[in-house]
Amino acid sequence: MANQAPRQAIINYLIQPSIPVPDPVTLPAPNDPDVPESKRWRGKVSTGGHDAKAETIKFHKERAIPCHQVHYVTFEDDDGISWHGTCYVTQDECGDWHFEGFAGGSGPNPVRAQPWANLGGGWRDYLYAGGRVSDNGLDIARVRLVTNDGTVLEDTVDDVIVLFVCEHGVELPLQAELYDRAGNLVASHPVFNHHNVRPDRRA
Repeated sequence: MANQAPRQAIINYLIQPSIPVPDPVTLPAPNDPDVPESKRWRGKVSTGGHDAKAETIKFHKERAIPCHQVHYVTFEDDDGISWHGTCYVTQDECGDWHFEGFAGGSGPNPVRAQPWANLGGGWRDYLYAGGRVSDNGLDIARVRLVTNDGTVLEDTVDDVIVLFVCEHGVELPLQAELYDRAGNLVASHPVFNHHNVRPDRRA
């Protein structure tokens, strides 16, 4: 479906019914020793949308480069469950916007021993990522995403949210670097290590 406006493309996707794929693969969260196995999130594969109630969809932050945008959204589904996540849309040569991917979940930020950028996204033919930052009281102001091929993406932390978008794919793993307001590097950790990636591409 073609959509002139990027936000409308996202809304049209989210409100579609979610259809579970038979025998879906369950993906574990990052192999982080600070997070007990019982508290790690799980991702399951489905087609369609997310059963979102249109009136509950809220857009909190966006980042854009030519023909590519990422938006951080929250919404409530038909079962009353609150969701949060990053949506990726692209613009075609006619100027229409198309939904391309979603990465998110319904749980709170994991409690960790160090500051952490809890990111989800996709990376193959393009890179999009987003999520919420746990700063452990250290006032994290900026997050950099450093790729193996030398690409460096950076975003400020706004209401605990960071977003990244790049027009080309990258090699895994990536490294997240977290900086405080004084510019000090206070933490770093791998990202998209094949465990914390849930590119929820819908056909």
